[in-house]
Amino acid sequence: MSIRRLDDQLISQIAAGEVVERPASIVKELMENSLDAGAGWIHVTIEHGGLRRIVVADDGLGIECDDLALAVARHATSKIDSLDALESVASLGFRGEALASIASVSQLTLTSRAADADRAYAISPASSDTPRPAALDRGTRVEVRELFARIPARRKFLRAPATEFAHIRKAFNQLALSRFDIGFVLHHDGTEVARVAPAHDADAMQQRVDTLIGGAFGDHAVAVDEQAAGMRLCGWIATPGFSRGQADRQYSYVNHRPIRDKVFNHGVRLAYRDLLHNQRHPAYVLYLMVDPRQVDVNAHPAKAEVRFRESRLVHDFVFRSVGRALAAVEAKPHAAREVELPVNAAAPAAGQTPASAPVPLQHSFDTRPHMQGSAGVAQSRAAYAFQMPTAPPKPASTPAESVPARAQAHNEAIPPLGYALAQLHDIYILAQNREGLVLVDMHAAHERVLYEQLKQEYSAGRIQSKSLLVPETLSISEQEAAAIETHAEALAAVGLEITRAGPTSGLLREVPALLANEDYVALAYDMVGELGEGLRGPQGVRDRIDDVLADMGCKAAVKAGRRLTLDEMNALLRDMEHTDRAGHCNHGRPSWVQVDMAGLDRLFMRGK
Repeated sequence: MSIRRLDDQLISQIAAGEVVERPASIVKELMENSLDAGAGWIHVTIEHGGLRRIVVADDGLGIECDDLALAVARHATSKIDSLDALESVASLGFRGEALASIASVSQLTLTSRAADADRAYAISPASSDTPRPAALDRGTRVEVRELFARIPARRKFLRAPATEFAHIRKAFNQLALSRFDIGFVLHHDGTEVARVAPAHDADAMQQRVDTLIGGAFGDHAVAVDEQAAGMRLCGWIATPGFSRGQADRQYSYVNHRPIRDKVFNHGVRLAYRDLLHNQRHPAYVLYLMVDPRQVDVNAHPAKAEVRFRESRLVHDFVFRSVGRALAAVEAKPHAAREVELPVNAAAPAAGQTPASAPVPLQHSFDTRPHMQGSAGVAQSRAAYAFQMPTAPPKPASTPAESVPARAQAHNEAIPPLGYALAQLHDIYILAQNREGLVLVDMHAAHERVLYEQLKQEYSAGRIQSKSLLVPETLSISEQEAAAIETHAEALAAVGLEITRAGPTSGLLREVPALLANEDYVALAYDMVGELGEGLRGPQGVRDRIDDVLADMGCKAAVKAGRRLTLDEMNALLRDMEHTDRAGHCNHGRPSWVQVDMAGLDRLFMRGK
C-alpha cells in the first residue's frame, strides 16, 4: 500500500476530533477567544442544545479584515511566535486550531470589526475565503450551524439537546467564574438563562459564585488567600457540610485557565481527608497564580490539563493552604471570611511575591490552640468513666449553684464552648457560653477528640496495644500473607501484631488497647486486605492508617444513650476547645452548633 498525503480538509476533520467533542467544546473555545480579545461582555446564544446553532459575540478588540482568512486557517495564531513564547504563554488559546477545526465540521461564519476599522467584515470558509462587508458595531461574532452535519458518524454520538445544553451550561459557568471583571450572558432557545455583571468587589464576587454554583454554596463558603514560594492561592472552599456525592462543584484555575489536574485536586482532597467520607467530594472554587514558566499548558489537546514543573511544591502548597482555611473555620461553625480576589492579575515571577498583595483577611472568629496531646488516649478514657447512675441523686438541702453562674459571680473567663447545663435524650449536650446556647453531639465530638489524640500518639509511636490470651487465626490470601511481612511495622504502629502462620493464614496476637472490647478481628481483616491490594508508596499506607485511626476513634467514642455527669460533659467541652477540627467528626458531620441570643430572641419573637 502506497503512502500519500492527506488533503487539508481531512486533516482538519481529524484534528477536530481533539478540539470539538460536542457543542460545549465549541462554546469553550469561542469564549476563550473572546476572553483573549479583551472583551468586557460575552454573549452566548444556543439553539437546540447547540446542535442547530451556536453564537458567541463579544465587544473585544476584533480582527482586521486582512487577517480574517488567516483566523480560520490551521495553525494560525496571534498568541505565540516562538518556543520561548510557548513556554510562558498566558493566553487561553494559542494553538491556532479551534476556528479551523470548528469550520471543518460545521457551517461557520466569522464576523469582526477591529477597534479602529470603519466597518465590519465576515468570512464563511465553507463558501468563500474572501471577506465580505457585514454589519457589526464592534468586536467579534462567531456563528456555528449544523454541527457534524457533514459527518453523520460523529453526529450520532451526540446526546439529546437537553443533555448537550447541560454540558454547555457547565462550560459557561466554568469560564464565567474564571474572570470576575467581565460580564457574561447565556440564552437558550430564546430564553435568557444566565446573566452575570462584572464584579469588582468581594460581595459582588461572592454573589457571582453563589449564582453560578447554586446549591447554598455561599452559606458554607470559606475564603482562602495564601502566598508562598512565588505562588498565590485564593478563592473559596466549602465546609464539609456541603460535601457532594460527585465531584460536580469543583472549579480550579491556574492563571485564570480552567484546568483538571490530579496534583492540584489531590492536594485539596488531602486537606479534607479527616473531614469527609471517602465517597464524598469537597466543593471549591480556587485560583492558583503562578509564574507561567512554571506550568506547561500545552500538555493536553483540549488544553484542559496542565503539567507543573514543580508538581510536589504545588501539591504541598495547595494542601497546606486549604488545610489552614479548614482548621481556622472549625473554630466556629458558619464563620465567614472576606478576601479580595485577583481580577486579572499577572502571575508572580518564580520565587517572588505577587506585586499586588491581597487585602488582609478579616477574621470574625477566634482560633483555638492546637491539641498538645499530653494527656493521651488512656488518660482521656479515664476522664470519661461513663457510668449509668444506679440511683437518682438525693436532693440537696441548698440549691446547687451552676458552673456558669459561679463563673460569672467570681468574674471568671467563660471558655469558648461555655459550660454544660444538661444532656438531651442522652445524645446531645446543652451548654451556655457568652453568645448563647451551644448544642454538642457528644459522640461526634468525642470521636474527633480521640481521633486527633490517636494521630498524635501514632506519630510519637505511643499507640498502646494489648496481647490476646489466645491468638486469632486469620484466613487470608497469599498476597495478603505477603503484605503482613512487608508492612509489619505499619501494622504495629497502630497496635496490631499479625504474624504469618502459613501460605494463606496469619495470627493476630496484639490489638489496639482502645478496641480490646470491640470487633478488632474485622479491623485486622480490613487492614490486611487493603495492604494486600498494593497501596502505592508510604502515602497510601499512611492514608489507610488514618482510616484505621478514625475507625478506632469512632468505635471507642461514647455512644448515644450513655448518661454523662456535668463534670464529664465539661471535660469533653474543654477537650474540644483544644482539639484541631473539633467542629466536625471524622465522617464530616458537624459536632456542635451555636445558637446566639439574637437567634433565640427571634424564635420567641422577643422585642417584636
